[in-house]
Amino acid sequence: MIRNVLCKRLPIRLVVFDADKTLWDNPNASSLELPFKRVGEDSLVDARGNRLNLFSGIRELLQVLRSEGIVLALATWNKPEQIKEALRILELEPFFRYVAAEFHPRKHLLLRKILKNLSDEGTHLKPEEILYVDDRDIHLKDIRKTVGRVAFLQMWKDVTHPNEILSYVKNTNLKNPSG
Repeated sequence: MIRNVLCKRLPIRLVVFDADKTLWDNPNASSLELPFKRVGEDSLVDARGNRLNLFSGIRELLQVLRSEGIVLALATWNKPEQIKEALRILELEPFFRYVAAEFHPRKHLLLRKILKNLSDEGTHLKPEEILYVDDRDIHLKDIRKTVGRVAFLQMWKDVTHPNEILSYVKNTNLKNPSG
């Protein structure tokens, strides 16, 4: 069952993803050693042979969301070098308008940076137009305190497959059309 805040929802215009255990199976991309090598459409190995696999359906989810005009961003507590290289190797860079990868747990600051960057580009968003997807909810309190009442889906608890994220966005946007 999908948990969400009890407030008026607006159409989702921005989806912010976590990386580790949300987009891919590796629990800590910062522990991977460069260089990376692609070993399949959705897999890479690091210099020590450790593997990172994109979860089934993630690439398709990103493609559909982007084609629907949804802005995609990444907010991850990881070393930027590993994240940028993983996204490059797996050819995921074009999906994300903004990547906030910093080696600290303060995701609310990462979301604030994403929103400032988008605002500077002319995309102004209300908290109710943002969906945050993470495998853990430990950052949610600070995000809502700093950013506002964003929608939240906890990967593997609220949703068990990427298609459910797409269904949530489509249902929210059908019930609350813009303009």
